[in-house]
Amino acid sequence: MVDAPAAHPAVGRAPGASEGDAPGAGSAPRGWPWWAPWALLAGLVAIRVVAIAVLLSTGVADEHSVLGGDARRYAEYFQGGTPYRDFPVEYPPLTLALAWLLHRPSLWASLALLAASQLAVELLITAVLWRTWGRRTGLTYLVLGTPMVAFPFPYVRIDLLSVLLAVSGAALLRRRHAAAGGTVLAAAVFAKVWPLVLAPAMLVRRQWRGLLAWAATGAVGLAAWVAWAGTSALEQVATFRGAKGWQIESFPGVLIHISDPAASRVEQGAWRTAVEVPGWAKVAMAVAVLTVVVLAWLGATRASGAARELAVDAYAPLAAVVAMLVFAPILSPQYVLWFVPFAAVAAARGDRLVGWLTLVVTALTTFILASIHAQTEGARWATYPIVVRNLVLVALGAVVLHRLWRRQNHKGASTAVN
Repeated sequence: MVDAPAAHPAVGRAPGASEGDAPGAGSAPRGWPWWAPWALLAGLVAIRVVAIAVLLSTGVADEHSVLGGDARRYAEYFQGGTPYRDFPVEYPPLTLALAWLLHRPSLWASLALLAASQLAVELLITAVLWRTWGRRTGLTYLVLGTPMVAFPFPYVRIDLLSVLLAVSGAALLRRRHAAAGGTVLAAAVFAKVWPLVLAPAMLVRRQWRGLLAWAATGAVGLAAWVAWAGTSALEQVATFRGAKGWQIESFPGVLIHISDPAASRVEQGAWRTAVEVPGWAKVAMAVAVLTVVVLAWLGATRASGAARELAVDAYAPLAAVVAMLVFAPILSPQYVLWFVPFAAVAAARGDRLVGWLTLVVTALTTFILASIHAQTEGARWATYPIVVRNLVLVALGAVVLHRLWRRQNHKGASTAVN
């Protein structure tokens, strides 16, 4: 983890200002030469470039390649017909549009373009974090994601688009560009649904113009999507093209899979159990997610001063997004990308526990995907790490909820000064 500043960096600067706006905050950590952060940035980027180069030279386009699987599925969407109407699609329209832009006749060419684009998106996320929350946050974000470079699945998936839009929207809201922030945050929902749980930030900050822009953008986008694709498109995205079983990395799914691995099979592009998700479980999971989201954002409203900024920027989004992963019938490896920026904000502000828990999650998730073949066969060394990873996710969610509700967050001892 990059060395952290004091616990309340907001003291002494205007609301919405970045860490780099405070005197001396943008300098290298104590004991580091001035060029060290830039050297670290160059090293972290170089590691990613090398990983992608190795990836593209080791058969990623082969038929049975784990890392090339999603790109093969993207290609199926552009063989003719109207998406959603003529064939089911599990992605919202902005993600589908990006997949279309990256599609090439050759699968290898599509994968190369996809990998380059996702690295560019990751660096844009880093730039947004750096500009809004400071240098340490940008570097911490790259550090937390580095374990995934060992088996570089983030660069052959398309989830980083939604992360970029969500983080950009949050950054605009923090810098008091409410209307633009609400618009971008609404657009993020049309890349992946998960940024919905970030919208309460506008209620906590009382950014009514942002909330109005979010609602208007969402309404127009939804109307356009339904007009083009029909109402069945919403169901396809919500149900992952009508999948019935528990994905084997989800909380119940891994336990069911361990007990009977032979019954699991590929369903709609993911390994799932033969045991179907019952209707009552879907309702219970939705209620659980809603409960955590409400608790998280209520906790943010109770904080004051510098503690409120940290609650709104990091802890509440982190708790809400982790809840979506914990209480879901599918927990694909790339979903962990969603919460890493918010964990980086907390870790860069001095919360080392959140940083280390996030590192454990990213490292275990990488191992889990790399061992997918043994995992599907039920090997204990490949399935038990899923249980551990999921328990760490629970611990991470519990830690940030505790941070939101502990007494010292509500004393208001520190306040931002205009």
